[in-house]
Amino acid sequence: MNIAALQTISANTILASPMKTADLVQGAKERGYSAVALTDINVTFGLADFYQEAVKAGIKPLLGLQGRFKGVELEEAEYDLVFLAQSQKGYQSLMRLSSFLNIASGDLAGPAPSLADLPELSDLTVIVPAGLTSELRQLNKLRNSGEEYVKKLQAFLPKGLPLYLGVYPAESAAAYDAYVKKLAEISALPITVVEDVRYLDPGDQFLCKVLQAIKERRVLDEHELTLMAEGQGSHWLRPAPVLEDACREMGLEEALANSGKIAASCQAKIPFKEPQLPVFPQATGLSSDQYLEKLAFAGLEKLGLRQGIYHARLQKELAVIQQMGFADYFLIVGDIVNYCRQRGALVGPGRGSAAGSLVAYALGITQIDPLKYDLLFERFLNPARADMPDIDLDFTTSGRKLAFAYVQEKYGAKARFGEGSDLVARILALTTMKAKSVLERTGQVFGLTLPAIARLKQAMGAAKTLAEAGQQTEFKALVAASPLTRLLYQTAARLEGLPEDTGTHAPGLVISEEPLSRQIGLMTGKEAPLWTVEQTKKYVEKYGLLKIDFLTLDNLELLEGVLAEIQKSSGPLDLTRLPLDDPDTLRLFARGETQQIFQFNSSGMQEVLRKIQPRTFDDLSVAVALYRPGPIASIPLYVARKNGTSPVQYPDPSLKEVLGPTYGIFVYQEQVMQTARIFAGFSLAEADVFRNAISKKQAGLLAEEKGKFVAGAVRKGHSRQAAEAVYALIEPFANYGFNHSHAVAYALLAYWQAFLSVHFPREFYLEKLRASRGKEKGAIIRQARRAGVEILGPDINLSQAEARLFEGRIYLGLKDIMGITPAFLDQLLALKRPVTSFPAFLRQLDTKELKEKQLVPLIEAGLFDQVSPNRASLLVNCGNMLNTARLSQKSLVLQDFLAAKEENVPMPTPAEKVAMEERAMGFAVTASPLEIAGKALAKRYGAKPFAGLALNETGQVLAQFIKKNDWRVKRGARAGELGSNAVFSDGQTSEKVTIFTSQYRRFAQILKENAVYLLQVDKKEDQKDSRGYQLILQDLRLLDLKQLEQAEEVKPVTVKPKDLALERYFDQHYRTKRLGDFQVKERGQALAKLLAVRYQEDKRGRKMATLILADSSGRYRCWLFAGELAKLTLNLQVNDYYLLKLEALGQRESLDFKIWDMKQVNLR
Repeated sequence: MNIAALQTISANTILASPMKTADLVQGAKERGYSAVALTDINVTFGLADFYQEAVKAGIKPLLGLQGRFKGVELEEAEYDLVFLAQSQKGYQSLMRLSSFLNIASGDLAGPAPSLADLPELSDLTVIVPAGLTSELRQLNKLRNSGEEYVKKLQAFLPKGLPLYLGVYPAESAAAYDAYVKKLAEISALPITVVEDVRYLDPGDQFLCKVLQAIKERRVLDEHELTLMAEGQGSHWLRPAPVLEDACREMGLEEALANSGKIAASCQAKIPFKEPQLPVFPQATGLSSDQYLEKLAFAGLEKLGLRQGIYHARLQKELAVIQQMGFADYFLIVGDIVNYCRQRGALVGPGRGSAAGSLVAYALGITQIDPLKYDLLFERFLNPARADMPDIDLDFTTSGRKLAFAYVQEKYGAKARFGEGSDLVARILALTTMKAKSVLERTGQVFGLTLPAIARLKQAMGAAKTLAEAGQQTEFKALVAASPLTRLLYQTAARLEGLPEDTGTHAPGLVISEEPLSRQIGLMTGKEAPLWTVEQTKKYVEKYGLLKIDFLTLDNLELLEGVLAEIQKSSGPLDLTRLPLDDPDTLRLFARGETQQIFQFNSSGMQEVLRKIQPRTFDDLSVAVALYRPGPIASIPLYVARKNGTSPVQYPDPSLKEVLGPTYGIFVYQEQVMQTARIFAGFSLAEADVFRNAISKKQAGLLAEEKGKFVAGAVRKGHSRQAAEAVYALIEPFANYGFNHSHAVAYALLAYWQAFLSVHFPREFYLEKLRASRGKEKGAIIRQARRAGVEILGPDINLSQAEARLFEGRIYLGLKDIMGITPAFLDQLLALKRPVTSFPAFLRQLDTKELKEKQLVPLIEAGLFDQVSPNRASLLVNCGNMLNTARLSQKSLVLQDFLAAKEENVPMPTPAEKVAMEERAMGFAVTASPLEIAGKALAKRYGAKPFAGLALNETGQVLAQFIKKNDWRVKRGARAGELGSNAVFSDGQTSEKVTIFTSQYRRFAQILKENAVYLLQVDKKEDQKDSRGYQLILQDLRLLDLKQLEQAEEVKPVTVKPKDLALERYFDQHYRTKRLGDFQVKERGQALAKLLAVRYQEDKRGRKMATLILADSSGRYRCWLFAGELAKLTLNLQVNDYYLLKLEALGQRESLDFKIWDMKQVNLR
């Protein structure tokens, strides 16, 4: 007998089932079902996955949903009906029904609609379920005959829809099944078996309970926790033979047979199809192909590109576009972009392979001339690769809103469900429970405390999945600690990856030629009046729908803001007219001072720029392409060839034209395509297929393409050996090589930013500050100061809500001060200015509710510096001043007589101001002691910035400690020992410095946040690191900046290899320590070199000596007092080594030593 499972819900019914569609299909097949339905509650976005899995598994998929409605008889409650599509017309009805259910209820959790309001439906089979969500079952409990229910239900349902009453073959349902059979006879309706399946196995009932608790945000009770052990759930998918036996025992054979008949009648399929582009609306009488050609040639003329080479390329591209039927796509995208640009929106110059299209350039979609940069159209669109063109568009946030509104207005239509578009919609996105999220949410419903959950999450480390976390020693120990935590881990691992919410794919819109609700379900969207299609971006194009991505790019927001500020003072500036060979801009790149520039802001990229020394715009696109995993290994060779220190060589002389601009090195994917054309005789279309095939790394495909390439090369006169050698260069590169068009587009955005930072630095850094948050602002301020821009903190008389430019200076905004509520901000903005004093400020506020703690961050941020410069004094006195202001406001007569008595407090030092600002704003405006004294100290210690270190160089860096991330050695002799990745800032860049275990033991205790250190680091080449190098700590010394600024200049200690070897020998044999590693009052032995000695008399007239001794930790002053000097039997010789017994004096930041004994070391 053919048996079908007619009522199943999956994980796509959010937080109601743990069952993935693939598991449902496989489970149904293994249990002997001939067909299985997916009937998620109200939604259909799981059907596409389900359909494909079922077809692949050879089991018949039944497309349906479980609709939730207000009760027919019991109107105060909500109940379900099952709908299955019989045909393609039925499929359209199913989509219309799903749209109705979701749009009518407002969202998935909204009130259910009434059956009386059903839209027009046909070719659907309707089943009254037998489970707890059945109104008929509830009526049975109320001893209602159900006859009136059936009559009303039939009246509400569109005519012609077959209606079945569901039964459930189980002893517990025997009375209900008898009730349904009797009602079916009275009503002349057939019955069928429905099981209300929510999970595969009985034990999975527990997972359902956990999901329900997560949804309801409650803790599981003890009874629910025991369900795991019992494994007695009833909503599981019974094997078909077991179901058949149960039906036979219960006398429900006919009902079971009807399930097979229903399945046989359901022939609906998911309507996957080729792209169905909407026809571009225009009234010229021309076809879309003709109209596109007319606009494209007009665009060339407007750009002044009249040369024959441009006309030929355009004709070639138009022929391909027309052949592939994509003219309307280009017309629609061009129309949207030009509409937005004409209304002042900043749209990106292009991205991805679309920048290689001259048609896109002529229509104004992109702003990059593909012929100027030798970009290939075939990389974008290729008849041999029949994909939809994909032009991603970059907008600002406001620009995207403008675009969405325009698309809705021009390409949308009124839907039958109310205000909205039935031709234009957003795209569904599913939020899934990732490893840490599912661990946290499961932990909460298991009743774990927040600290316990936090420990589990922290112990996961960098693990991306719970399976990976299960390999971590600390995590395993925490999980194994109790039966509850073991169950928690097992449960969370089962739920990992399940959907937990629905949303929208932010950038995407679909545009359709016919109403969307006939093809795909619709849901309400957050951006009215746009609906959201009930399908993810994975599938919308398979439905034949046009998808366009409108991306928002922070860097465009920045450019838009800078241009707006420039316009205020200098008039409008057109980015497309900027010279791309500006010397000052290119010098900025060559210096690597690009911390604030898109794509070039990482320390590794800055290192690349300093090596490449870009002199042209093309050099920038090369840098973008090279600084990627894989190509980064070619940078040293590229630099050597570019700088003339290594000869340029080509894989074959015929490839000089292709690889000449990049010194014989493959940099771009397009070079692979051109190589296939020139060397192996491929057409560019074939070459793109070749490139794409290699990048997919499929063994069979690789062998086939290699054979074609070698054969083609041999036909062109090359030897098989030479052909295989060239292919061997191409194959690894094609997998990670960068798209030339994309590199040029990104380089152009970066160049625009750099140009503005050089020529309009105030406007540029103003917008950078407005767009940034927290500590990031501090780095921007330091960079701006180096560029000569004056940035001041918040000012009570000049600051606005956001940072502003006033009389050539940037003033930070009131919003930069943490803890200001919107209401308090409104009060500050409403002040009558100028404010002349702090008491005058208080008098303007309503002081009844004002608290002293609200004033502290204002003072510490420096808001009152111009009217009361001593922040420390204000902090001490503000409480008294606030009380005085309150009294004054109560009695105007007393206002002139009351005054708070101020205590005198010293002015804060720059370091203290920095600390205040960091507390108040999260960053400092005042220059730090390191920034102030950095140059002098760097000269004194021979230190460099991190960026100044060459590869494989050991050097000294002055840097401030920011934070560290400790790690533990997993295996080997040092297993269990701690190391760390520490972040230090040298005032220009922040860098990760690796501290291995031996150094960690020495230095971990003296690392203090924001303290300044003299680091000795090795800069090792490391292609696994995204920077291309690794910084390894060798030595570290804490500096006292106050003392160092006042100290006389001395030459840095030069540590030779033999000195280090000697230190290691004495460390092993005499247990010596470096001088810099001593703690205050610690006694011990050290090996040191005598640099200077000065004899003098103590207060009692006895001879004593002051020695300057040095080792690899630095130079130190040591005292040899009279008693100890008298005992010595040796003559002190400068530059000799001595074994010392001594005691550390002074402070940790500036140690001195008292020598008890010393012996000369004979190096021979």
